[in-house]
Formats: sequence, C-alpha cells, structure tokens
Amino acid sequence: MYTQQSNYAPLLDKTFETAVSGFILAEFPKLGGPKVVKLLVKELKAIVEQYYPPLTNLRMGQMLWFAVAKEEKGGYGKCMKNLRLRPVVLSVVTYEDIQKRAEGVPQKEIRKSAIARMLREADEQGGTLAETDPSLILFCSLTTIKKDIAEYEHENNVVLPRRGTVHDLGRSTTHKKIICRMSVQDRKATPDIARETYHSPNAVDRYLNDFDRVRFCLKKCLSVEETAFTTQMSKSLVLEYEELIKELYGDGEKEKC
Repeated sequence: MYTQQSNYAPLLDKTFETAVSGFILAEFPKLGGPKVVKLLVKELKAIVEQYYPPLTNLRMGQMLWFAVAKEEKGGYGKCMKNLRLRPVVLSVVTYEDIQKRAEGVPQKEIRKSAIARMLREADEQGGTLAETDPSLILFCSLTTIKKDIAEYEHENNVVLPRRGTVHDLGRSTTHKKIICRMSVQDRKATPDIARETYHSPNAVDRYLNDFDRVRFCLKKCLSVEETAFTTQMSKSLVLEYEELIKELYGDGEKEKC
C-alpha cells in the first residue's frame, strides 16, 4: 500500500493548478500565502476555461469568437477592456451556404444570411456582436456589412441583434417603423416589442412617445416647422414620423384647419 502511494501520489500534482501555483510562488513570492495563491489559481482557471472552452464539438465552418456579454450595459466612455466578454461559437460557413453557392445564388445574398445567422447565434449564446465583428470575420468593409444588415432587415421586416440595438450605442440604424407598426398594427406591448427587436424598453418607449407627439401635432394642424419646434425634433425626423403616421392611420389624422 505504501509503495503504491509513494509511486502514484506524485502524479496528483501533475495539474494545471500545481503548475500555476509553482509559477506564482517562484515569481511573486510576496503575493501571499498558500491560501491566497490557491484562491488566485482557482480564479485564473475559471478565466481560462471561459476563454478557451473545449472545441471538440466544433463543426466544419464554425469558429470560436469573443462577443460582448449581452447583459453588459452600454455607455459612453466604456472601453472594450472594461467590458465583460462571452465566448461564442459562430457558424461562418454552413452546408446550406455551400449548397446555395453550388446553385448559383448570388454571393451577396449568401453573405447577408451568414451575417444574420452569426448575429443571432451570438445572441442565443448570451453575447452581442458589433458590426465590426462580421466585417473582420468575412473580410468585408464595415460599409458593406452595414448595408447588408439594413437590406436584410428591410427585406425580412426584422431587427437583427447587435451592439447598436441591444446596448443602445451610437447612431445605429433606427427601427422606428418596425417598432411603431408592432405597437399600432399588432397591438404589442413595450416588453414584447423590446424583446423581439432587441431594443431596451426605454428605447422602444422613446420611439412610441415621439410617434404620439408628432401625431398629436398633426391632428392640431401644426406645420412641420411648428411640430419640430414643439417636439424639439429635426424637421427630417418629423417628416419621417408623419409619413409613418399616414401609412398606419391614413389621411384622416389631420383635422380640418
């Protein structure tokens, strides 16, 4: 029994934890005692497992990528190094993509579907991609990616999840038309609209409140200039809402002046 223990017990120390502990104790001896080092090694191991998950289940055409954690809150002045990240597996090329290419489907259409798929996959895994992510992955310009996303959303009447919409960042393409249609035509509540369009409830309410304010001014026969002054919106934005109101309610909104 003693012989077996003496022969095999040393193998118990052939671990990642032992290697890191030895490195810390040798290179940073003043960092702390064994308990502190053990706790630090435990946290380091958790980080390694998060950022380097097992890739044995990756299929052909898939890749590991790091997205910003979906629960991360957007805000000006927040650097990427201060944001929590989430490793996600993205299907860059699928069997269906190859099949479409063989059938002569335009490359642009295949690319648009691939972008939409990757954005949704990241969202389903708790991460959020920016438009720059598919730009790097597919080696396309950012302008091309933005155009593809806009076309896909317009053609399919959907909103794709990305940092500009999920985290309310920057001057991302607005989705006021889709949001207002869901409220007026589908009678959906703010939480449902927010979930389906990947917007925050505050962002949805902001669109709907602006829509209602312009509609009220329109009923009172205010001109575009007067409406813009009253609502503190730009004239172009007022015209967008007036066009949308006409689409959803017809010409009967404006009272006889």
